[in-house]
Amino acid sequence: MCKRMNEKDLEEAFALLQRAGMEPRLCDTPVPFSEQSVKAGIPSMPGDPSRDEYIMLPKELVGRCPMFFVDVDGDSMVDAGIMPGDRLRVQICDTAEDGDVVIASVDGECTVKAFLRDESGTRWLVPRNDKYEPIELREDMNVRILGRVLEHIRQTPRISHSDLMHSIRQKKQNVTHIPSGEEARTMRIIAAVAPMVKCKRQWYAVFHPLVDCGMLGENMYGSFVEMVRRSVPQHAFLPTMDGLQRMAVQSFRLPVTRWDAKKAPVTGKRFEEYVGIAKAVMKAARV
Repeated sequence: MCKRMNEKDLEEAFALLQRAGMEPRLCDTPVPFSEQSVKAGIPSMPGDPSRDEYIMLPKELVGRCPMFFVDVDGDSMVDAGIMPGDRLRVQICDTAEDGDVVIASVDGECTVKAFLRDESGTRWLVPRNDKYEPIELREDMNVRILGRVLEHIRQTPRISHSDLMHSIRQKKQNVTHIPSGEEARTMRIIAAVAPMVKCKRQWYAVFHPLVDCGMLGENMYGSFVEMVRRSVPQHAFLPTMDGLQRMAVQSFRLPVTRWDAKKAPVTGKRFEEYVGIAKAVMKAARV
């Protein structure tokens, strides 16, 4: 638990940071935070900002321009570095320049996209993911710019206590790890389906079927990543625990084995690849 600092504690902490060449600023100004996430994908109905939720920022950072925070739900801006679950700091305004990432309302539905006015003067909301198409803002649409995105914030990762203790125990033992029978079987399945995995995200199609089969626990992300690295250390797309956790709570909430082609977070060939991997894991687990 964090100890609440008094004024003297803050002065000492700021002095230490300043001597280290940093520029700390006191977060003393409340900025509203919306409980409802904004779609980075197909536009959706916006939620009202919660009057009870605020994030504190330095006064000089807020200035005279009103702001709010909102979380991202969807993957249409991933190529701009805005990932599902990121938190956006948004300056409230009703205009935008070319290249601005904006929160916009289109016929009453809310989305985050990049703004562009083309050579003919037509306005567009442009995604940064080839899976989505640009939205042409026509005269018959009710379009409103709600704000300009100033910053996106990645949530602080947390590592489970069990994963950390596992690493400590291995360090203390200082011996070569010999997998148990069940772990060895899991690693054989991982090695068998690894050639089908063409990107880091597709490891989720391996992880969750193993959970469904009872070979892994629901939150054993760290153990799974370690088994993959020991099973196929030369694989071009080794998974990360943070990546798997983020997928599990955002766009990939539903296990791949229960995906519907019409509602899945990926489509076409990519949908077939994910489902094919998951089916291969389930088949190998039943042998």
